[in-house]
Amino acid sequence: MKIFANAAEEEAITTAEGAVRRVLSYGGHLMLVQFTFPPDVTSLEHSHPHEQIGYVVAGEIDLFLAGSPTTRLGAGASYYVPPNVRHFIRTYAPTVLVDAFNPVREDFLKQG
Repeated sequence: MKIFANAAEEEAITTAEGAVRRVLSYGGHLMLVQFTFPPDVTSLEHSHPHEQIGYVVAGEIDLFLAGSPTTRLGAGASYYVPPNVRHFIRTYAPTVLVDAFNPVREDFLKQG
């Protein structure tokens, strides 16, 4: 459990596609994670058993979500990814996303 977090002080993990992931607060069944992407990045297509809600803090992305039309999202937009649904994003500008996961992404806690 981590009750308080400051993104600038959290461990930064660089993902395979070049995003920087920082685990923020988590506990019980909920986790908050910040992702910072450079422009012109396509994340890996994937799915996971977690519910995911995301918020675009800055930047611009296309969200590819199986069963839904590709949607362009900018700062202030949010999205929901159901469990086990394949998805990925493409960035068009430096982008910051904040994602909440339920349950906690145990794989992210083993990052360092």
